[in-house]
Amino acid sequence: MINKTYLCQFCFLSILTGFSAAGFAADQVDIQREKSVVDIREGRIDQGFNQLKTLLAKYPDNQKLIADYAVLRYASAQFSVEDGVYLGRISPAVFPSYGKVSVIKGLRDLKQYDQALQWSEKFYHADHSEHWLVWQAVLLAESGQNDAARKKLSGLHVQDFEADYLSQLAYVYRLLDMPAESLNAAQLALDKKVSPDAQEQYILALMQNSDFDKASEYLQQNGQNNSESVLHHLLKMNEFSQRIQQGIQASKNLQDQQGSTAAYASLDHVIADMQAYEAQLPADAVSKRKFYYEYIFALSARHASKQAIAQVEKTGLNPAEMPAYVRHALADSYLRNRQPKQAEALYQSLFSEKNYADYNVYSGLYYSLIEQEKFKQANQLIEVMDQQLPTFVYSNAKGVDKSPHDDRAEFIALKGLNYAYRNEHAKAEKYFDELSAKAPANVGYQNNLALVQRWREKPQQSQLTISQLNSLEPISQSTQINRMQNLQALNRIQDWRALNAELVVNAGDDTGVQLSKKELDDRNHASIQHQSTFSKSKSDNEALLGRLKGSSEQENWTRINSPWFYDNYRIFADHSNRWAKYESGKLKDQRLGLGLEWAEERKAASLLLSQSTDGDRFGAQLDWSHWLNDHWNYMLGYNSQADIPLQSLAQGHEGKSYVAGLNWQQNESRKAGAAVQVTDIDDGNTRQELSAYFKQQLQQSPHHVTAATLRGYYGKNDALDVPYFNPEHSYSTEVTLEHDWMTWRDYDRHFNQHFAATVGTFGQKGYSNKPIYNLYYQHDWQLSRTWKLNYGIGWGSHPYDGEDENRSYAVVGFEGRF
Repeated sequence: MINKTYLCQFCFLSILTGFSAAGFAADQVDIQREKSVVDIREGRIDQGFNQLKTLLAKYPDNQKLIADYAVLRYASAQFSVEDGVYLGRISPAVFPSYGKVSVIKGLRDLKQYDQALQWSEKFYHADHSEHWLVWQAVLLAESGQNDAARKKLSGLHVQDFEADYLSQLAYVYRLLDMPAESLNAAQLALDKKVSPDAQEQYILALMQNSDFDKASEYLQQNGQNNSESVLHHLLKMNEFSQRIQQGIQASKNLQDQQGSTAAYASLDHVIADMQAYEAQLPADAVSKRKFYYEYIFALSARHASKQAIAQVEKTGLNPAEMPAYVRHALADSYLRNRQPKQAEALYQSLFSEKNYADYNVYSGLYYSLIEQEKFKQANQLIEVMDQQLPTFVYSNAKGVDKSPHDDRAEFIALKGLNYAYRNEHAKAEKYFDELSAKAPANVGYQNNLALVQRWREKPQQSQLTISQLNSLEPISQSTQINRMQNLQALNRIQDWRALNAELVVNAGDDTGVQLSKKELDDRNHASIQHQSTFSKSKSDNEALLGRLKGSSEQENWTRINSPWFYDNYRIFADHSNRWAKYESGKLKDQRLGLGLEWAEERKAASLLLSQSTDGDRFGAQLDWSHWLNDHWNYMLGYNSQADIPLQSLAQGHEGKSYVAGLNWQQNESRKAGAAVQVTDIDDGNTRQELSAYFKQQLQQSPHHVTAATLRGYYGKNDALDVPYFNPEHSYSTEVTLEHDWMTWRDYDRHFNQHFAATVGTFGQKGYSNKPIYNLYYQHDWQLSRTWKLNYGIGWGSHPYDGEDENRSYAVVGFEGRF
């Protein structure tokens, strides 16, 4: 589109100049030149430019012709790189003044700053006008050469310039982040001449100086404060932008002291104001996009991720087409909204931006990979971060030593967490333990150590670690969250509930707080547990099966729990069923019961009263368990109706059992235990059993964990003639190799495959030792946060009385909350 006002002024100047030179008897060149100007002015643009190009081909050194061509090309927005061939014939000393600025503007619009600077320098040497120094400063600033631009401006006498160039100075000072100088130049421009350009620069200068009230007042006084005014919209956008930055900084400063609600107060206010202003947006797409860019940025900073993502459609653009800071905000929102694939793409795009990627970008990309189970790429990224992130901050002040860069401090913590995420918990604990020893006052290191200790099933030790931070004020939010999660693990329900309620108010956006609140609320719901085993047995000696559990066997157990009441109590209904098929028929033992459970501070007790469905065998079962600390646990149990062999039950016998166990664990990777059980059957048999185990993890990786378990057993029975397997002495030793493969995981849901293989030896009095074999394969499904399902199949071979029983079996179970 042609700038008609500019072009009419030029036509008059050009024709008048031509008449003066020819004394109203223009030569042929001037007549044709002037005709071309008229053609272009009247809309015959191609015709006019073709005539000018023809003349330039004949008279390439005609300075007036070159000047006319440059002015007209710029005025009609057709100045192109190809026009540079005509500029090469310019002679600065005689080139018409009216054409010089158009040459500079045309090259500037083409981003050919070097050429524009060269011509402005030539024009300056030709007429020594300081206007060219202003142009040079503009060109330098726009091309990113800020220091050189400031140097150009340093010697200028600002007050001597005309209003137009004062406006230009206000513009360049604003580009160079010199708000006071920009406002001064803009005020001088208005004092000399009130023009739309001067007013615009004055408003923009006031905005840069954060004087939004004065800018709004000036717009009001000049009738430009309506919602359709471009300057009014620009003023609101600058105001919003600054308030967003101030709100973000305030939230960082107040997060630990006042909690999230108070910390986000100023950010909430600006978001509310932006939401109200949305209806007043100008119609043009560019203005709307700029608004939504800032709105997305603010919503993301407030962790309103779903709202931030919802604004994308309103921009009419794909997120990949948006500015870097908006892509970063959206990447954070997608990550928080559990859309890591979209987040990864946007984080990756930020690395193409010069000097943009900092720790926040790297860590965002890292967690987007982790949450897609891309542990290999995440681990490689840790190595890249170690190389790319700065280590120190250097000061220019004399005598001030270098200090660790904030990005490096954050990375040091992430490097340790990376071990933990990869199931390398021992490495993670050692890493943070050593860091905490070197920097005992570092709250972040202490909290990460406590986190890993809890993941290693040592909540008491974790609580002791963060207790060392009690003397620090204010107490950091991460410390409080760690403490809450430890109280949960230690089963200190009242303390957990109280601290969670406090954190829901002060840190409600934290996912750890949200999850803890959900798990606290789960206690208000009933739950169910079920496990069933189905098996078939074969032996070369069919009579042997009659002394064991028959040719077919089924065991079922279901328990329905009430919600917890008074924090530590719940009642439960229990159903158990044992069924076996023998040559003589089917035998079963089915019981229904009602119980009460109490649990508090890692101690638990339960009482189950049950009744057989086929008789009057009423019984009571008592259980007690107590964790003395993170490493030692003991348990005691008594059952007045023990699970004695079905053959003995069929003969009307009953039994009582007593059990005691002691368990030890160093951490999640090394455990051991022993238990003794005495079963007194009223057929005259007293069965005494001693068992022990030792379990050690052999390998840990993000998706695979391998462990080996050594088990030992010794049993003793009275020498009686009974219808069930009853060796006077028996013993076994077994080694089990287990492997868990986390095949698929998506936040609250996952699918794990479990493999187990057992070999061992069994001996009993009167028979030589024979081998034991067992293979087992299981699927574990976490269907949701509160429901899970498992099923598996297995095969085993075990000797009894010198003969092998080959047993095939299947297992199915589920657990969930209503």
